[in-house]
Amino acid sequence: MATIERAEHQFGGGWTEIKLDAVSDYLNFYTQALKARPSPDNPFETWYVDAFAGTGDRTIEIDDGGLFAQPDATIERLRLDGSARRAIAVDPPFRHLVFIEKDPGRFAALEALRTEFPHRDIRCVPGDANGELKSIFENGPWQQRGRTTLQRAVVFLDPYGMSVRWETLRFLAETERADVWYLFPLHAALRQLSHDHRMLDPGKRAALGEIFGTADWEQRFYQQPQEAPADLFEAANRAGPKRIANAGSVEEFAGERLRTIFSFVSRPIPILTHRKLQQFSLFLLSGNKNQRAIDLIEKGVAAQVKKYGGR
Repeated sequence: MATIERAEHQFGGGWTEIKLDAVSDYLNFYTQALKARPSPDNPFETWYVDAFAGTGDRTIEIDDGGLFAQPDATIERLRLDGSARRAIAVDPPFRHLVFIEKDPGRFAALEALRTEFPHRDIRCVPGDANGELKSIFENGPWQQRGRTTLQRAVVFLDPYGMSVRWETLRFLAETERADVWYLFPLHAALRQLSHDHRMLDPGKRAALGEIFGTADWEQRFYQQPQEAPADLFEAANRAGPKRIANAGSVEEFAGERLRTIFSFVSRPIPILTHRKLQQFSLFLLSGNKNQRAIDLIEKGVAAQVKKYGGR
């Protein structure tokens, strides 16, 4: 029988650990808070769904030579726990864990991870996250959406680029039983907003419309020239609307849009690269309309925003 080589997943830096720490801390808060609700004899049935699970681990390289490395310096490879492995370790544990991954090599690594825990209910799902999320929540115990059931979930959306569709977010909000950690791709969205309005091709317009769920971003992020052209020659040669968007205004608009479909939207945790560039905004979202539940969610995420929000 042929053996499958375990895929390595190399990405991120210190900022990746901050992202994973924030989510992991909340997962431990979440299962602890729900372990005896609504009653000790009949508690909620908790789910964790990782929509872009990767391999379950991530690999980093450390140069032991430091800044002034010598030619014979060695590079140490370390394997760190990724989001999937961290979720498995949460205590009290999630009753069900679902890991979605489209890449065949990474999916094979997830399957290997699953076999390490034969007594846990872990399901690995190959495919596109947008379609598979809908399939999960439209079937099995989740099919009674909108009715009082014991199913509760935390969904982690850590997408590759701008691959989370607005309709996927709307669908998750409408379950009213899922808390959603969404790593909004702030820098990727900002890069689509060309400084020259004339460079907004159909592909960029479609990508921005998909991530914001509206075409209103264009009026928000571009400003028409204030003065009227002096003559026809100036009118023909004048540049189009000027981009006025920056990272702060894009993050603010994203939050406003998310509030149109979710009952609760946290203050985002800025995820910075080593150059202090804000690459992402990490939001916690919930469609739960119960005020007691919202208060609990807000209490849980407040600790993460306070701990990681300034980093």
